[in-house]
Amino acid sequence: MENSSNTTAVPDLQAILATLAQHMQPTAPIAPNPRDEYGSPTPEIDQEAIKAGTAPPRDLGLHDPRLRPQNKSAAASPRPMIDPASITVWSEALRCVTKIAAQNSQFAVSIKRMIKDQRAHEMRWYTERQNLKQTQANRSQSAAKAQSILKSLNTSFYGAPPAPESPEISKEAELADFDRKIYSAQKAMDTAMTAELKSLGVPFFGTKEHLVVSDNPGVSNHKGPEDQPKHSQIVTESQLLDLRRKMVKHLEDLYRD
Repeated sequence: MENSSNTTAVPDLQAILATLAQHMQPTAPIAPNPRDEYGSPTPEIDQEAIKAGTAPPRDLGLHDPRLRPQNKSAAASPRPMIDPASITVWSEALRCVTKIAAQNSQFAVSIKRMIKDQRAHEMRWYTERQNLKQTQANRSQSAAKAQSILKSLNTSFYGAPPAPESPEISKEAELADFDRKIYSAQKAMDTAMTAELKSLGVPFFGTKEHLVVSDNPGVSNHKGPEDQPKHSQIVTESQLLDLRRKMVKHLEDLYRD
């Protein structure tokens, strides 16, 4: 009995397995999408449709440079630096000086040093002139005292004392000579400072010659060519001098201690 039951069980198991195999459908392996890594499926394109010209166009946003987002910082070109020697307009001169001061760390140091040197020279000249006037006053007192002593002497024996030179005329001539020397020294100082301001790039110091005309009314109305830049207008000599003084005052207000 045991042998017969075992032989009948084997076919039953095989039949069951065969029945299950008939109901199982093979599945094709899914090929990995090369763009699944970035979450963007790659659409399949019908090759026949491409040949016929009816296939929808691909998204070329990443390939066409015209369709790429523009970088505003890279697209915006920097404003070119204007030659300070061509500036004759006050507003542009202020903008230029501000840029120079921001780019040159020694600009403020140089301006402060020039202001200090100018003040020291002016104080020394003033002191020397005051000392000269005090010396003249003392000299006049001594001369008056000597004249009084001579008059008290017996003029019949010594003769009349010589008439002294007018003290006022002597003082004026001496002061005029001193002032001429101070003027020459001041001109030399102005020339040196003008050259230094020009080397620093400060407008109105080293202005191009063709932008400056005489104060003669016959030529002061010259406007220059029609395409003359707005920052580079024709100015007269007196106008340029006024602009220089205005710039010096502006720098003194900024950097005076």
